[in-house]
Amino acid sequence: MKPEDLLDPAQFPDDLQWVAAHHKLHPADPVYLLVAWHWRRVKKSEDTLKAALVELKAAIDDRVESLAEAADTVTGVHEALVGVQEALEEKPGQLGEQLDAKLTQPLASALAQLQALEKSLAPLARSFQTAQRRQLLATLLVGVTLGVLSAVIVLFR
Repeated sequence: MKPEDLLDPAQFPDDLQWVAAHHKLHPADPVYLLVAWHWRRVKKSEDTLKAALVELKAAIDDRVESLAEAADTVTGVHEALVGVQEALEEKPGQLGEQLDAKLTQPLASALAQLQALEKSLAPLARSFQTAQRRQLLATLLVGVTLGVLSAVIVLFR
């Protein structure tokens, strides 16, 4: 910045031009120089603020764009999760049907084998029961016989 630029009243805004004209300030007057210097400082800070505002707007625009992308992603994930939930709600019925289909034949064959085993073991079970009864009867007869013999021995002695 040149000192001559500070002294040019055409560089001032209308308000400051009016102040300089109304108070008849001469460019050599220290108040005039102080007003001009102050105006330049304000002008520079306005330019700095405008540049910072442009940078801030660009940063905010980038953030808004990334937030919009994130929202789209969340929406897509939500839709995918809804599809997964629907698939999982249908899955227990499908798994039940598959389990029934896979286990029906093995269970039927196992049941048939158990019935055949029961039929083949029925005579064996009857003979086992008969043998148990005979063994119980034999034990009873042995006990009675031993009791009678014991009583005879005790009486004859």
